[in-house]
Amino acid sequence: MGLMTRPTFPLRFSEPRLRELVRVVAEREGISQNELLEQAAEHEIIARGALLADELEASAATLRTLTAPAAAGLIEASVASFVEGEALPEPMRPRKIERQRSGNSRRMGTRIGAVAAFDRD
Repeated sequence: MGLMTRPTFPLRFSEPRLRELVRVVAEREGISQNELLEQAAEHEIIARGALLADELEASAATLRTLTAPAAAGLIEASVASFVEGEALPEPMRPRKIERQRSGNSRRMGTRIGAVAAFDRD
C-alpha cells in the first residue's frame, strides 16, 4: 500500500520571528508544526465565523426593523392610490351596441360578431 498524499498549502510568514515561535510552541506541545498551524487556523476560522454570523444576524435585525415600516408605508400608499383611482371616471364609457335585425341574415346563417354570439332566438 502506497503512502497517502495530502494536498499541500505553502505557507510564507511575513514575520520571520513567527516561524521560530511556531517551532518552539509545537515542540513544547509535542505536536508537529503543521498540526499546530492547522489547529490555529481551525480555531481562528471558528472564532471569526461566529463573529461574522453575529454581525450578519445584527444586520438582518436592523434591516427587519427598517423594512417593516417601509413595507407598511408602501401598502398604505398603494391602498390610497387604489382609492383615488376608483374615484376617477372610467376611461371608456360603456355604450349599448344596437343589433341590426335583418330577416335576410337569419335565413342565410351569416350572423357574425360578438352580438350574434349572444342572440338566443
